[in-house]
Amino acid sequence: MTEQIAVLAGGCFWCTEAVFLDVVGVKSVESGYTGGHISNPTYKQVCGGDTGHAEAIRVTFDSDQLSYDDLLDIFFAIHDPTQLNRQGNDVGTQYRSAIFPADDDRREAAMAAIARANAARSAPKPRYDEAEQQYQLAAQIAPDDARAFAGLGNVYVDQGKFAQAVDAYQKAIKVKPDYNGAYLPLAFSLARLDRYPEAIDVYKEALKRDSTSPEIYNNLSFAYNHTGRFDDAVQSSKQAIDLLGETGEAYKMGFQERNEIRSYAYKNLGNAYNGLKKYDEAANALKKSSEIEPTNAAAHFNLGLTLYNAGRYSEAIESYKEVIKLRPKLAQAYFNLGLAYYAINDKPAALAQYETLKGLDADMAKQLYDAIKR
Repeated sequence: MTEQIAVLAGGCFWCTEAVFLDVVGVKSVESGYTGGHISNPTYKQVCGGDTGHAEAIRVTFDSDQLSYDDLLDIFFAIHDPTQLNRQGNDVGTQYRSAIFPADDDRREAAMAAIARANAARSAPKPRYDEAEQQYQLAAQIAPDDARAFAGLGNVYVDQGKFAQAVDAYQKAIKVKPDYNGAYLPLAFSLARLDRYPEAIDVYKEALKRDSTSPEIYNNLSFAYNHTGRFDDAVQSSKQAIDLLGETGEAYKMGFQERNEIRSYAYKNLGNAYNGLKKYDEAANALKKSSEIEPTNAAAHFNLGLTLYNAGRYSEAIESYKEVIKLRPKLAQAYFNLGLAYYAINDKPAALAQYETLKGLDADMAKQLYDAIKR
């Protein structure tokens, strides 16, 4: 027996580990971090995206039973290296695809494997078939391994098969109730199926395991808003905002940029206040969201709607102007801007929006004209 070691990064290390543990010739698989610039990083540091590490596995294998070339072919079959800095629902530089060759011979073998993978991907077949088959096989071989079912769930999410993803994540939790990696994607999949009450229950379970995650509170707030539980949504949004702090530096994570997470929290808070018809509070929250993401047209648009409902027409006008700077062909922005001008009795400006709108959406232009000519 000739033992050799390969270090590979292909997304969540638990998922890749689950597959390689059942490959003939593999003696052991160890999950860890590599490719970074600090020693002994914590999970939270790596998730912050600042250490440069990738989640990776160190595979010890018997080269008499499994060649390095075959091992790399399996590696490329179970993940999608074309997804930059992500793997399915896992987003961040720590989930990048990488091979860490030990010497020049291994480097040449890695380049050859990449060429084989590129040639295989040019064939007309579904992108995720091989990965799905690998995880299904892993789940059959190791039915008590929650990671195999979670990996299968991740593949289903990428394919947009959320009902199948729900089933896979539920199986992962049934096998191992304390497997934290399945709760958040399960709740996400339930929400994508508009099964918000169930998603809320799962998000609550996730919070029992990690009560310091602003992402969970954000998603819980979103689900509360969709079920009309606006008071609960307010509380969840505020909890997310408190955890993130004023700049977002208080909690580093890799799923999204910090500003996006903070903006999302204020957006959920604003939507909750809108549901409660507390328009001034909603406007203040959505204004904060638009300040955090000044190039996000949707944030400015939502702010404009809320300011208009609050009777703050002049401020609504400025918000819609920002939308038009970012999205100059968005007909609804001109329509709403025209109504806001009309609300402050500036009919010439309202008619100017009508003239512009005629070239974008004739039916909407007529509706605006009818409104301002009453």
